[in-house]
Amino acid sequence: MIAIMRELSEEMTQHYEALFSERLISVDKQLSVAYPEVTILISEPSVTPEFLAHFPNLKLIFALSAGVNNMPFDYLKANQIMLTNSRGLHAEHMSEHALAMILAQTRQINLAVKNQLRHHWAYNEGVFTTVHGKTLCVVGAGTIGHALARKAIAMGMQVTGVSRTDRQQENYQTMYPTDRLIEAVATADVVVLLLPLTPETYHLFDHQLFSAMKKGSTLINLSRGGTVDEAALIDALNHGQVGFAGLDVFKDEPLGSESVFWEMPNVLVTPHVAGDISDYLDRALDIFTGVLADFRNGTAVRNRVDLDLGY
Repeated sequence: MIAIMRELSEEMTQHYEALFSERLISVDKQLSVAYPEVTILISEPSVTPEFLAHFPNLKLIFALSAGVNNMPFDYLKANQIMLTNSRGLHAEHMSEHALAMILAQTRQINLAVKNQLRHHWAYNEGVFTTVHGKTLCVVGAGTIGHALARKAIAMGMQVTGVSRTDRQQENYQTMYPTDRLIEAVATADVVVLLLPLTPETYHLFDHQLFSAMKKGSTLINLSRGGTVDEAALIDALNHGQVGFAGLDVFKDEPLGSESVFWEMPNVLVTPHVAGDISDYLDRALDIFTGVLADFRNGTAVRNRVDLDLGY
């Protein structure tokens, strides 16, 4: 039996039961009974060991997200539960979100929205630039980064990437390993963060790294709030070291009304929606269908998460 942490209509349940060739039940986080018959869980991105204990025969979890940093890895390892995720689902629309934030700065869209609300015709306000000829550095060169690099090149940008290895990838002029991150960001006009949150990436972007960035450059963070030291970023923004930041993720969410990010003129805030799309569940379950086939066939399971690395 498969359990899913979503409330589905009867019609949707029947559709997916036929697709998966297995009974499907909906569950929420407030469980009071055990489900020994459930061996596969389609899960929200954050669950506790106490919740998972209601499924004593669980073998496989499919997370309805790419980020899995809030999963109980020690419990999964102790109980030999395989974890998979929705990696690949977000590539096109998240790369579009990154480009939208970049263009909002170069073409002064953020300023235009504010002036429209004021009914103010600001013909001579703002500094208009172009992405053409600029260098984009993708920190976390995975599937989203690949899509972003492809689109950025089409717009005339030079693209570099940072990953655990310096293996050359399509659409990147240069690939840097993570131990050359400072060198990579120092040459970039725009830096986009697409990293998983792990102990190694927590506060990776700190005072030292911001100081290494090209003065006045742009930072876009679509990864996790914890990858950035927010106090260091605010300081860099106030002193012009970072000229503009497009932020979709924050250390604490929802972002508190007292946060200075709301009022900073060189910051664009979106409320952790870069990964959202209207047909998200259908897209995720399409990926799950392939994961399920691999699992049943005993072949290498696609989108498997390394429980030691955390992604």
